[in-house]
Amino acid sequence: MIAAAARICRLGALALALGVTVTAPAAGRGSAAGVFTEAQAQDGARIYAVRCAVCHGATLAGTLETPGLRGRFVANWAGRPLADLFDYVTRAMPQMAPGTLSADDNARIVAFLLAENGAPAGRRPLPADAAALARIRFDPTLSER
Repeated sequence: MIAAAARICRLGALALALGVTVTAPAAGRGSAAGVFTEAQAQDGARIYAVRCAVCHGATLAGTLETPGLRGRFVANWAGRPLADLFDYVTRAMPQMAPGTLSADDNARIVAFLLAENGAPAGRRPLPADAAALARIRFDPTLSER
């Protein structure tokens, strides 16, 4: 047991030295538990249409230059905290003007992406706070669209 703990510490130190971000799986609930509202996802759809569809496509299919936001997208984010996706959207999107959307708008877009990938709506809006989103994991797609 001590040897296993030592290996974990060495791996963590190596990741830190290399500048690699290691995010533990989110504890708590997942996106399949209804972590956003329908209204929030609808608002996210409107923002997506204006700010995101130009690159990712109206149907989220992507293009030759930009990835789609279904299928492989889900596989890339599944099991990770929603904070990771929220942070990425916040820092890197939209591509021509990264970081220009508000935290609330980024949460709306994430809610829209969850809805479009089969996650059910719930009663409470998805928080626009990375600490709260760190406790919610991105569950795999629930249904294909």
